[in-house]
Amino acid sequence: MSITDYTVPVQTSDGPIVRTVGIEKWFGDRQILSDVSLEIQRGEVVVLVGPSGAGKTTFLRTLNRLEPIEGGEIHVNGQRIGERQRGGRTVEISARELAHQRADIGFVFQHFNLFPHMTVLENIWHSPVRVKGEKKSEAIAYARELLARVGLADKADARPRSLSGGQQQRVAIARALAMRPALMLFDEPTSALDPEMVGEVLQVMKDLAAAGMTMIVVSHEMGFTREVADRVIVMDAGTIIEQGDPELVFTNPSHERTRQFLSKVL
Repeated sequence: MSITDYTVPVQTSDGPIVRTVGIEKWFGDRQILSDVSLEIQRGEVVVLVGPSGAGKTTFLRTLNRLEPIEGGEIHVNGQRIGERQRGGRTVEISARELAHQRADIGFVFQHFNLFPHMTVLENIWHSPVRVKGEKKSEAIAYARELLARVGLADKADARPRSLSGGQQQRVAIARALAMRPALMLFDEPTSALDPEMVGEVLQVMKDLAAAGMTMIVVSHEMGFTREVADRVIVMDAGTIIEQGDPELVFTNPSHERTRQFLSKVL
């Protein structure tokens, strides 16, 4: 069994699965994101690259409202995330409504964020039952299926602390997939791993891409980007400065800042 057998949920709307319009984000008096607008199609794999502090992770976190925004709109799978129009003005939705929106967006963090007091299996089935109201027996069966697909069927009863970093990250991916998301977000998922563990996580991500999962990835793994990405987006100082086919951007960048960045990482 392989993650390439994973069935990607049907998109619930026509048009791009992700659409952002003029995203603005500030931390105090410091602007982090400025007029970030893009569209991502169903099944597309997009990798965000750029120097540290470019706003890549912050942008990723705005997509499921882990970071609020000061301006612009975010639409995922036909829903405006975190907000709605009421009486001609924009208002925040309730925490309950936001939790249901987030269920459509899987997020894999740098540092796994597994619940240490739960077993591996409990980490995976917990949210589908609590957030989506799935039957526990069905959620457990699906959790076991996902564990098998990421090569960890024998770790169901283990605690996260007993696993290697690569194994914990694969569990984190299975946990995100358990919600049957339409979109997967990865925030530098291999940056906290020892070098020998990076490959096993990247392979699961490659298999997911082959299965047709829409993915937005913040990564410094340029080999992975070249192999898997449909599009690479270069960010600097909170804006998108360049985007396109990875091979074209990497071999013939049009922006001087992109050339400077790539000269240090390629």
